[in-house]
Amino acid sequence: MKLRIRVEGKAYEVDVAFLDGARPAREAGTSGEVAIPESVLRPRPPQKLPEDAFCRSPIAGLVTAVLCAPGENIRRNQPVLIVDAMKMEIKIGPAVDGTLKAVRVQPGDTVKSGQVLFELY
Repeated sequence: MKLRIRVEGKAYEVDVAFLDGARPAREAGTSGEVAIPESVLRPRPPQKLPEDAFCRSPIAGLVTAVLCAPGENIRRNQPVLIVDAMKMEIKIGPAVDGTLKAVRVQPGDTVKSGQVLFELY
């Protein structure tokens, strides 16, 4: 019997043989879902892309504070610096976990949208 299974969005066709006179629980041509036990699932670490090493400013503004120093371990979305834009304070953090390699701005610097603010290892 041929089955089509889908794993993480990819479809695979497999041949299945029933042993010892076992019969399929469903009729041919129907689809069904099978629950996957928690014991076989494992969390996938977040994928790091080359562009994740650079954090860019989402908006033009003024850097009011730098909260971390190079060499510190930084968690995802942990504030590294604060940009003041249109009377709002925006906390800027990385998209992934990492170690702060360099901060490219200082308090008092004016930044443009898309400007690199800091780098991660």
